[in-house]
Amino acid sequence: MGPDHLFLLGPLGAVQWQLTFRQGTTEATEAGRGLESLQTRLGGLTPARIDWALGPSQALRLNLAVPGKRAGAQRRAAPFLLEEYLTEPLETLHVALAERGDGGTLGILALGQAPFADDLAQLEALGLAPDGVYALCDTLPDQSQPVLWLTGEAEGLWLDPREGRQLALTPALLTGLGDALGTGATLTVIGSSPELPLTWQAALEGQGYDALSYHPGTLPALSPRAPGPRAPAALQGPFTPRVRPREGLGPWRAPSRLAAALAIVLLGGTLGEGLWLQHQAQAQRAALEARFATLWPERAGRSPNPRRELSLLLGGDGGSGAGLLPTLDALAGAMSNEHRINQLRYQGDRGTLAVELTTASLSTLQALQQRLQSEGGLGVSMENATQDQSGVRARLTLQGRP
Repeated sequence: MGPDHLFLLGPLGAVQWQLTFRQGTTEATEAGRGLESLQTRLGGLTPARIDWALGPSQALRLNLAVPGKRAGAQRRAAPFLLEEYLTEPLETLHVALAERGDGGTLGILALGQAPFADDLAQLEALGLAPDGVYALCDTLPDQSQPVLWLTGEAEGLWLDPREGRQLALTPALLTGLGDALGTGATLTVIGSSPELPLTWQAALEGQGYDALSYHPGTLPALSPRAPGPRAPAALQGPFTPRVRPREGLGPWRAPSRLAAALAIVLLGGTLGEGLWLQHQAQAQRAALEARFATLWPERAGRSPNPRRELSLLLGGDGGSGAGLLPTLDALAGAMSNEHRINQLRYQGDRGTLAVELTTASLSTLQALQQRLQSEGGLGVSMENATQDQSGVRARLTLQGRP
């Protein structure tokens, strides 16, 4: 099993990471630097969830008062309020907005569109596509007070979840800003030194922070849960995430999970009474028909009862083969980390499963074919195989035996 959670923090070129492992009520974390060391530590395992926290050098985070009473009008107006804070053209930026405002303000996150697209492509190529991307200040578990994270003797990050503000600081800049950062009785400071450096202590006390809570450490405390709807998530608009691909088979490693998910879909359609339940049933039926059309396109829109036909095909009573689930079970047992599923298509009338996959080499492809035949008891025919920079792409047709 892989880690329960992975936090990435900062630019990918110097990224910091934090892994969280849970077993029962026990929780353990590990931290490190660099994507290479992260890949070595993971060893092919895939975290259950991945979040990426963006620092001030990557993204501008603000809470701004946005005119208009309707949410749609506010969302259209919000990007233009950023112009006074920017030096680059607005059209080169990806502007993400929070779902809901707070106290008449709306959370806004702005970052370079092209660099962000390149970073996401790099992470996806490594099998580390994030489930959520947020500003660093929004990932702090305590959203009631600011945090000063000292990243060096004279460098630090000011993270204020209340204002949706994060910026790079030095002791001199902190003094020069005066009341612009606000004042308070207490402040949490995190740094790598055993004690708070005197230069920072003098600058902070000059701002009125007499009660300083200093914690030695390399990372600020980060929440294992995604921020709430008042925090803007970067993965929206053109960057709305697809289903995140996992290493190897992902869900096909445990066919029982697939069966459980399909059972929920099948049972969901039986909800009957009341308008809300009726709406839920209609939504479940639409999801079932979409799944049915994906697996069996030749029957899409033609089946009078997709639920019953899906149930028969899963059990192996609707075709000449052994059924979808036994075939998937055999496929899962034969796969390894050297193979990656790209697409599956099941033909119920023939009892065949078409598998499009990518593997490291022709030898690993041949080994998979032999395991499917000898250990999985499947009939296997290879439709095509081509080699490119990502490896060998092939299409196999699997025939289950009744």
